[in-house]
Amino acid sequence: MADFHITSDLTLKDISTVKQIVDKNRGAFGFVLRASLDQKLCRGEIIAAKNHDAVIGFITFHHRRDGWTTIHELCVEEMHRGLGLGRALVEAVQEKAHHAGQKGIRLKCPLDLPANGFYTRLGFTRIAIENGKRRSLAIWEKSLSSVCLKSRGPSTSLFFLTLTHSSSEIRQVIRLWEEGGDARNPFAHVIFTPLFSQPSAIATIQQLKEERDSVVMFDSGGYQVQMGKATYEELFGRLRRFYRENGWADWYVLPDHVPKSTDSDREVEFKVRESIDFARLFLRTMPEEFVERAIGVVHGRTEEQVYRCVEAYTDMGLSYLGFGSFGTSGPNGTVNMISQQSLKLLRLVQEEACTRGLRVHIFGIGSPSHLARLTEAGIQPTSFDSAGWWKAGGFGKVFFPAGRQLHITRVGGQNATRQGIEKEKQRTRHNCSFCADIRRLRQSRLMRIMHNLAAMLDTVQRV
Repeated sequence: MADFHITSDLTLKDISTVKQIVDKNRGAFGFVLRASLDQKLCRGEIIAAKNHDAVIGFITFHHRRDGWTTIHELCVEEMHRGLGLGRALVEAVQEKAHHAGQKGIRLKCPLDLPANGFYTRLGFTRIAIENGKRRSLAIWEKSLSSVCLKSRGPSTSLFFLTLTHSSSEIRQVIRLWEEGGDARNPFAHVIFTPLFSQPSAIATIQQLKEERDSVVMFDSGGYQVQMGKATYEELFGRLRRFYRENGWADWYVLPDHVPKSTDSDREVEFKVRESIDFARLFLRTMPEEFVERAIGVVHGRTEEQVYRCVEAYTDMGLSYLGFGSFGTSGPNGTVNMISQQSLKLLRLVQEEACTRGLRVHIFGIGSPSHLARLTEAGIQPTSFDSAGWWKAGGFGKVFFPAGRQLHITRVGGQNATRQGIEKEKQRTRHNCSFCADIRRLRQSRLMRIMHNLAAMLDTVQRV
């Protein structure tokens, strides 16, 4: 397992290692001059993946005057492949292209190389095939949407699937999804709370990353603190140790102290200050490059508190913000509710992120109707996560795209009838293998969970 970081701060010694990597992979690159690599270093057109101080992968690029950024070479040492370094390097170029005002990324890849599948998974489109000097080349292109388009937000929000469960349950969900025949990939982006999971579950998530190239976000465990499973101080120490020992995730949520609706204004202010102060302290105890993959969580009950969080995280050098200050209900205040005040605060976070060129992640979207409501309010984040599809299925409820929840296991409930469920399926034009047998859907917790996942994906596509 590689503990790696992405950096453009390179030396001539690093370029010597890059040249060695290129020479070992001459079959893919041909002959690359050392002088060419030195020029790219001087122009800031090379980024490397490092394991401690050793270069284990790199990417070179050039911002063209016509608005397109061209990727020239991309390679990761063979023993470090499958850990997400290639994706991280491409995303680093994408970030630079965005900040340079470029409209997209292009590259050429020999048609016979398996790397073509890699670019497909990263969202590139093959636009042509041309004859190269030695073999045919596939031309790949990816347009860059702005981090935030003022009129309507980013073109797509990434859905991070919450998988904080046992290893056996995670594997069961993966197996059932594959057997269901749906071609969509809900495991492309995964959020997971490692501190409150068994080692076997952590290993399963890491396997998802290695075998399926899943983008993995480690959640801090603030929800578990909210439920009383640990103190905030305990969370800080345990999280610091775990993050330092596990450098294979793509994103790391900083420790945050989650307010509840039942908290007094004084308690909320205390938790906001703690979230900011502990995040700053946490970053000081981590390697310098960790800030590039850290997510600061915005909390608050007032606009001033929210703005203060955004300002502080910007000063810390973070590029990704998370929003978790929804109203809460249920046992221990653990169920997120979308109120007008929450929408107002979230809109402020999105506007500030636009101004500062930051990403925004929303934690804990409960259901398809919540996601639809955010979209109607003009809020479309970079990414969001949801555990609601799993929780609702466990409580006998099923989702339908952008619509109602039906409690189909309640005795005597009119929505539990075959007619009621069929009517909702027709109204929402939803049909998945998990709800084909309504009797089984009513009786099987797992079928409801899988159906809810399919309905959530439908909603993401529709809104």
